[in-house]
Amino acid sequence: MKTSRWLVAGIAAAGGALVLPVVAYVAGGQIVGPYAGPRGLASYLGGIYGDALGGHPLALALVLTPALVMLIWLARAWLHGRWRSMAAMQHDNSTKSAT
Repeated sequence: MKTSRWLVAGIAAAGGALVLPVVAYVAGGQIVGPYAGPRGLASYLGGIYGDALGGHPLALALVLTPALVMLIWLARAWLHGRWRSMAAMQHDNSTKSAT
């Protein structure tokens, strides 16, 4: 797989891990009401990333979901490419044996 794809995937996953908690904070503020922490967004992000570092499953899920989505996307693209190349090789072999 090209290095540029891994770079784009890494940037997208890191950006998502930074953006997704902010989106969750804004959406939660609209649906439930303002966050009760003393510093608002800073307290919320500190809590999320602190819990993620502590291994709490829900915080890890929130922070790592963008990276997981990118890994699944890359794996699907890689498998699709392998499948296409294998199908092409089988097609080439069958046309050679038919002649």
